[in-house]
Amino acid sequence: MSRAAAGCLLLAVLAGRPAAAQAPHGRGHLHIIAVGDINFARGIARDYIFAGKGDSIFADVRDTLRAADLAIGNLESILLDRGDSTDSTGTMVFAGPHMAAPLLVDAGFDAVSTANNHAWDFGRRGLLESLRHLDAAGIPHSGTGPSLKDAYRPAIIDRAGWRVAVFSVTDIINLKGLVLTGTPAACCIAWADTTILGPRMRAARDSLGADLVLVMLHAGNEYRERPPVELHALMRGLIAAGADAVIGHHPHVPQGVERFRGRPILYSLGNFVFRQPFPWTDKALAAEFDADPDGTIALTLRPVNADYVPRFATGLDSAAILVRVDSLSRWPRRRERGPAITPRGIRSTPPSPAAADSTPPPVRPTPPPGA
Repeated sequence: MSRAAAGCLLLAVLAGRPAAAQAPHGRGHLHIIAVGDINFARGIARDYIFAGKGDSIFADVRDTLRAADLAIGNLESILLDRGDSTDSTGTMVFAGPHMAAPLLVDAGFDAVSTANNHAWDFGRRGLLESLRHLDAAGIPHSGTGPSLKDAYRPAIIDRAGWRVAVFSVTDIINLKGLVLTGTPAACCIAWADTTILGPRMRAARDSLGADLVLVMLHAGNEYRERPPVELHALMRGLIAAGADAVIGHHPHVPQGVERFRGRPILYSLGNFVFRQPFPWTDKALAAEFDADPDGTIALTLRPVNADYVPRFATGLDSAAILVRVDSLSRWPRRRERGPAITPRGIRSTPPSPAAADSTPPPVRPTPPPGA
């Protein structure tokens, strides 16, 4: 299906950073797709994976994911040998069966984010077991690890002559106070802190040779249509610290988009493989990045019907999601023309260099110990 037929939101053409603006020999066109929360626990484990129907989960999106040079998503449930579990208190804890890891590979995923509020649902043992299953399936991951150094290490993916660094961090954890600091989980989960992540993003470019740096961020308020004010500062801070794009998840609903210093901030893609009974939790976004050899990057948002079996939205469903995203997005109308309706959806013109916001955002303090 063409993007025009799917009804997509072509947001912007983004200027590459100076280091990426020169086209190295052999660098071609790069197509990346990023999706939101993927949860293999509970109903999907019972009704699909344990029922022998796991192959059908990604049936309607598999071709699109496989066609991308790089497909990434947020793995919201850890993967354990014993699979779907709930603790005795009824707390929302997620553990999908380990058989889900090969399903991600078959679907076309090239890397997953593991830094989220459910990363510590089964403690250090569960976290490390889940990573072993991902490693056994050959899926690169970032955001958690046996040490904090490992957790902050990006997944490095080489495609089409590009080297892409994918960092994953979280701003929430299912522990008392919803923070990592001073808890055992601080050993193994990357916290969203620009003072820690900034040097690592620079090292990814300078030492690892990354042409493109993406940050997957688990943050925000669940089921709310707008992010909290402090999240604007954090996401802008990540762009200022070196990210080429910040891709948000956790609210379980699609939220708006902002362009800061010529680079995209996606506050929430919403769900992907997930079923919830709340408004808008079955509507979501997929972010598609198209990078040309000269460093120019275009971003397109593709509407998604999220469920145990996700599908790309069409018709009225697609239009409703696009209208919502446009109404929630922060367009710099005083500095450039606003979005215009086109046959491909809603398109905004790229900013000129003079239009870039030069106000430095605040950074995120409170680094966890050992970072």
